[in-house]
Amino acid sequence: MSTAEEKYSNWRTTTSYVSTAISIAMVIYVVGLLGLVLMKGKILGDQFKEKFAFEIYLKEGVKDIDIMHLKKELDAEDFVKKTIWKDKEDALKEYLEEVDPSENFTMSLGANPLPQNIDVFFEARFNHPDSIQHLKERLQANAHVDDFRYPKDLLYKVYDNIEKISVALLIVSGLLLIIAIGLITNTIRLRVYSQRFIIKTMQLVGASNWFIKRPFIWKGMVLGFFSGVLSVFALAGTLKIIYDLYPEFQMELQNVTLDLLLYGVMLTLGVIISWFATQFAVGRFLRLKTEKLYY
Repeated sequence: MSTAEEKYSNWRTTTSYVSTAISIAMVIYVVGLLGLVLMKGKILGDQFKEKFAFEIYLKEGVKDIDIMHLKKELDAEDFVKKTIWKDKEDALKEYLEEVDPSENFTMSLGANPLPQNIDVFFEARFNHPDSIQHLKERLQANAHVDDFRYPKDLLYKVYDNIEKISVALLIVSGLLLIIAIGLITNTIRLRVYSQRFIIKTMQLVGASNWFIKRPFIWKGMVLGFFSGVLSVFALAGTLKIIYDLYPEFQMELQNVTLDLLLYGVMLTLGVIISWFATQFAVGRFLRLKTEKLYY
């Protein structure tokens, strides 16, 4: 073979390898993008849940030391993210910020009738109607507690919507993963197809199946890893563009640990699917009769 032919052959091999890697990377990128939506959606949902306050209204005349004791008890609970104690002056200030000055009934009364209260904010994983009901039942026995308030109907509606969206996204993710496996398998099968005569020749001269498969599987795994790296860079670039355009998203949604975990999953996905697809494709041609190789 002449030097020109060798160069052309090497160029075709390299082009085929790169195009296959890019094709696989694009599929993994789409899967990673959906994973990113799921992950950031969970973070956003958790932050939204943690903004719901369970308001505990205290009886008139309760001593500060008793309020502090109740607050410390609540802060010690695993399901509580934080508590905020609002005395009568804080309650009045908050009320005046929410209403029109002409509707300020405290001026006519000459006194502040608003009770002290403690706002309880739950950890996202515990902010569920059942957990809130459990806390309510516990506090009903407390002599210093007068009443409770929390947006029950809104909370139920939020949970119902989050559950529906989560199920829909999981179904889409599952379907997309199946499609991704199919596309990557087909891409690698086409690449192995171009070397089917080499595979059959090695088999005819007595090489074992594992001896034949080994270099293909190794190259397939390297290809999968390289594709995974490309997809990770593409997804990280997409995320950076989003954060640059919308800085508030970075403040609210950035979680380096989860991002790195997603990138690791993408790399692993590329290697595992490529290994499986190569194993399947080479095995198919090993089982194929010689006369079938021409079709």
